[in-house]
Amino acid sequence: MNKSWLPFRLALPSLKLMICLTATVAWADERPAQVQTARLQSLVEVKKLAFKPRALEIKAWKTLTGAKVLFVRTAALPMFDIHISFAAGSARDGAVPGLAATTFALLNEGVPGKDLSAIIETFDGLGAQLEMDIDHDRADFSLRSLSDPAKRTPALNLLTQVFSEPLLSEERLTPVKNELRAALAEQRKNAGLQAEQGIKAMLAPDSPFSHSVYGTEAGLSAVTRAAVQDFHRRYYAANHAQITLVGDLSVEQAQEISLQISNALPSAADTFTASAETTPGTVMSSHIELAQRQTHIVFAQPSVPRRHSDYAALYAASEILGGGGGNSRLMTELRHKRSLVYDVYSEGKDWAQGSGILTINLQTGSQFSEAVVAEVRVLLNDFLREGPTREELRQLQHRLANKHVLNSASNRQILARLVQINRYDLPLDLDYTLQQVQRLTREDIKLALNRHLSTDRWLSVTAGASVEQQPLPPPVTLPSGQTDKGMCRVNPGFVAS
Repeated sequence: MNKSWLPFRLALPSLKLMICLTATVAWADERPAQVQTARLQSLVEVKKLAFKPRALEIKAWKTLTGAKVLFVRTAALPMFDIHISFAAGSARDGAVPGLAATTFALLNEGVPGKDLSAIIETFDGLGAQLEMDIDHDRADFSLRSLSDPAKRTPALNLLTQVFSEPLLSEERLTPVKNELRAALAEQRKNAGLQAEQGIKAMLAPDSPFSHSVYGTEAGLSAVTRAAVQDFHRRYYAANHAQITLVGDLSVEQAQEISLQISNALPSAADTFTASAETTPGTVMSSHIELAQRQTHIVFAQPSVPRRHSDYAALYAASEILGGGGGNSRLMTELRHKRSLVYDVYSEGKDWAQGSGILTINLQTGSQFSEAVVAEVRVLLNDFLREGPTREELRQLQHRLANKHVLNSASNRQILARLVQINRYDLPLDLDYTLQQVQRLTREDIKLALNRHLSTDRWLSVTAGASVEQQPLPPPVTLPSGQTDKGMCRVNPGFVAS
């Protein structure tokens, strides 16, 4: 669930020109030998780049009221980003699914002296951007503001009011619950979201994770203002808060900001942590009927959390399997060889306190859904038995090393990494996981796969239409080292430039 407010901009359709640099085998065979073996010098140099950890220093402290704080100073731009996160996600709903989402949605509906419109206008007038998001585990607030005290101070004062002094009015309760009901209705039409939620329900059928973040119709009907006020008092507290800052601030200024926020919050005695049983039951697959031409497919099984010593190995395995873009194993088999999917991706992530899951997401034509599910099971089980090849690991290590600077160049990118460190209590190093991956061997990954994943534990959910099924098209044999031509099909003899 995301609520964001940005300065008004006129939305115009965008025209994108996609140029695909492709070369066909037929054309390559007609080139002179010296042309066929030529390589771009820049690409050769990129492969030789050695990974070097970032020089950014992470400052960490904890306020007396219990808030965890991380800070990185970057002075290139006169601005800063702050992220405040509370352990106030829907896993804390208890017996009222939708209580966390209702409380969260009411926070910016009014503070003393300002309603929703005035809050938006104030941030807009200061040139500040506020974004809010909630998931099963946490409620998040992100503010981007100029560092100038004339802009920074009022923006931070209002942000602090939003989560420390919300009116939580009875007047706005019903409209907010209706918005959440509308969001639930939209979610029921979204095949991808339905499939993902279906997997969570199969993994943890009797936990809050089996419900949407928005709750349920019955739960929303049961939410009262008194329950919202109690939830806010219990979970929007300093000892449930994590504060992360990046930007043009001194350490002293960052400390003052963290104290301002922390001191405005109560210190709750409630130390509840959500948990979920992730032991698959007897049902290993399910189908959600939706009238759509494409079927969304999700595979999953329990895995390890971020702090586990084998996380880096399983992260590398996930990237090789389906997270590495066009060169991943699943993309090669399902798209390049059979043209069955536009994209496929795998991801390992925390989703309940002390546990994790590995998921694989894709969508395909509904007429191939059953055959694709069977084929993916074979591919996944082959990968678990054999592990990655040494070439797959080498390519992953090169790719991650070459792009790590681009992925942590801006304040927001640095903030995103820092938030993960704060959320999962990781070592104070922006490149910690990347450095671990660089040291991995194929055998390390194979052992981690054998320890934590199993060929008989894959769950699958399909969401789409039930139609007459067709067999898979035969795979195309690609020359060694070559994938397909991409989305742009270039005739033999032509190369885009």
